Amino acid sequence: MRRRSIAGLLAVLLTAVLPVAAALPATTELSVSGTLPATVGLSAYALSVPKLTIDESCLAPENISEVAVAGRLSRARGQVISVYGEDGQTVLLQKKINNAGGRAADFRIRIPEAIVKGKLDRNSELTVYVQSEPVSGIGASKKVRAIISCGKFLKTQSIRSPKKITLTNLKQKAKINAHASSGMAVSYRSSKPNVVSVTKAGKVTRKKNGKAVITVTQVGGGIYLPAKKKITVISRRSTRKEQVDAAVDWAERIAGDNSFAYGTGRGAHNYGCYYCKTNYGPRRYNKPSARYRKTYCCNPFVHAAYAHGARHPKMLKACRAGSGIGMAKWTYYRYGCWKCVGKPPYRKLRKGDVLVTRRHVAMYVGEQKLAEAASANWSAGSIAVKHMSKARYRRISFVMRYTGY
Repeated sequence: MRRRSIAGLLAVLLTAVLPVAAALPATTELSVSGTLPATVGLSAYALSVPKLTIDESCLAPENISEVAVAGRLSRARGQVISVYGEDGQTVLLQKKINNAGGRAADFRIRIPEAIVKGKLDRNSELTVYVQSEPVSGIGASKKVRAIISCGKFLKTQSIRSPKKITLTNLKQKAKINAHASSGMAVSYRSSKPNVVSVTKAGKVTRKKNGKAVITVTQVGGGIYLPAKKKITVISRRSTRKEQVDAAVDWAERIAGDNSFAYGTGRGAHNYGCYYCKTNYGPRRYNKPSARYRKTYCCNPFVHAAYAHGARHPKMLKACRAGSGIGMAKWTYYRYGCWKCVGKPPYRKLRKGDVLVTRRHVAMYVGEQKLAEAASANWSAGSIAVKHMSKARYRRISFVMRYTGY
């Protein structure tokens, strides 16, 4: 009776185990292009066999001395990782996983250069088999074949570009000069084209206030891996300081350009601007002369600095209409961006302040200097940056200070 029960028990056990063995998958083949794919499972014959997976920690090494097979064992105690050659029988190398507690462990096995050398030339393949097996007993995992293809290992490349770009209503465009270390062309993409757009050539244009990310991509090819670089672009309104700095820079640039000269009355329209095409040359009613066409009177010069430099909308509109600031306070107040600060001490003037007398207007550019269009002659130095003495400052009637928009 006892013998029959044991035989019946064995029959039940065999019936339960055989379907499991029949359901085991066939050998898994990996087709790799420079890298090993993530997580390839090796099935176990029995519960005593730990789960072995291969990950992509051996991503495209740049030379054959860095070839490695890496992965993870769910229970590592007493296990050996074996790497077999192309015949599936020749052991290339083994590594014992030392984990006395039997817990999961990561492994990384470097394949010696002597094994790989000569077998991974361009457009060739190398086949290896990976298997987990115990030091003693049964329960080895099934061998998994991995095909490492695509020839020589791909090299990494980097992209050089700015990390951050700020666009305002003053600087509404920018050019991204991104370069890949491989020398191959890069492409650009904006995360928010309605905020910041970018062309194929890397020209960035501000659309409205906001924040966007420009992704610079090099798709790789040949012997290089793909590469990406992200650039944060901030689109916002300019500050008062930025507007003043832009106006002063514009004035100093015109003052340093000897092709511009002073003009007033019959020499040029009092409110004329060269860039708005509202000044009329050396004779108001005659055809403009190439010699004297680039002229500014004192107040149109300062007005144009804030219209074209700071890009104040109302002042720009007035500049294009041939009107602007003058020697009266109300001519400033109508733009809503000026306040009269009286006549502050000589040392307390601020950059961008406009100094007004009964017959003249000049811009303070800092360090006791004025940018002005003055002197009733056509000399190159008639629009220039000049030193302002205390004696001259005493002749100033009042000071107008720009408040921004």
